[in-house]
Amino acid sequence: MHPGILWHPCTQMKDHEAFPVIRVARGQGIYLFDETGKAYLDAVSSWWVNLFGHANPRIAAAVARQAGILEQVILAGFSHGPAEELAARLADLAPRGLTRVFYADNGSSAVEVALKMAHGFFRNQGRPEKFRFAFLDAGYHGETLGALAVCGEDLYAEQFGAIMPRGNVRVQGPDCFRCPLGLSREAGRVAAMQQVLDRQAGEIAAVIVEPLLQCAGGFRMYPPAYLRKLRQATARAGVLLILDEIATGFGRTGTLFACEQAQVSPDLLCLSKGVTGGFLPLSAVLATDEIYTAFYADWAERKAFLHSHSYTGNPLACAAALETL
Repeated sequence: MHPGILWHPCTQMKDHEAFPVIRVARGQGIYLFDETGKAYLDAVSSWWVNLFGHANPRIAAAVARQAGILEQVILAGFSHGPAEELAARLADLAPRGLTRVFYADNGSSAVEVALKMAHGFFRNQGRPEKFRFAFLDAGYHGETLGALAVCGEDLYAEQFGAIMPRGNVRVQGPDCFRCPLGLSREAGRVAAMQQVLDRQAGEIAAVIVEPLLQCAGGFRMYPPAYLRKLRQATARAGVLLILDEIATGFGRTGTLFACEQAQVSPDLLCLSKGVTGGFLPLSAVLATDEIYTAFYADWAERKAFLHSHSYTGNPLACAAALETL
């Protein structure tokens, strides 16, 4: 054993001098067990990914079956059954209008894909000036550089400000706890975002938000009315709406997707975490036909969406996701 070599994520390693890391030997149901057999309630669902408990036998069996058939294949120029079947299932379950599915490896990557798609959508139509993004205070969308550039939580972004993309617009969030404007939750205050759209819609490609629940920002909740007004505002302004359901998706808020409670459909939907029941990393971005068509052209036009990951649409992860659904 060489535990001292491992550098843990999102951790000040010096803290382990006083608080040693818990070494997990196995998981079963809602519990994790250390090497002495002591049980721990996995109340954080291993960063919100685990839906049906650890070592779920159905998902484990599905992954094992797939491992004996096809474990990995490049998804550029090739395809496979689990990726196609999962794409069809996701499109069928998603809010109306989301008919195209693009795979990535994790939540941050899905956000990167959505941001690139949003800008590329306008660039391919001769509007490259729409390259900025509006995001909410206390919002969180991952820790890659593009995702951090739309992060409203300074804790994660401030260290990397010098190398982050600049020019995005941070907007006061909708959380009404101790509202500085004295408004009620029901007001669904979208005025701050509306002002930004009125002023900069010609430069903004998309607005990105976590629907109903800003998770990493302190579990700040806001009413469906805000989301409805936001959808109306972005549509009027000719700005795309990206909904980040990486944490809120797959039943976390009571409906399969949080945006269902506001009865809105985004232009781009980011999914990950619970999609595989916590077994394997996988993410997906669902897009409208309108966005897909903006990239569909002869190669010489240089409109193709050039983004990829080695394990995009991995068959094992897709098999886990299909069994999860």
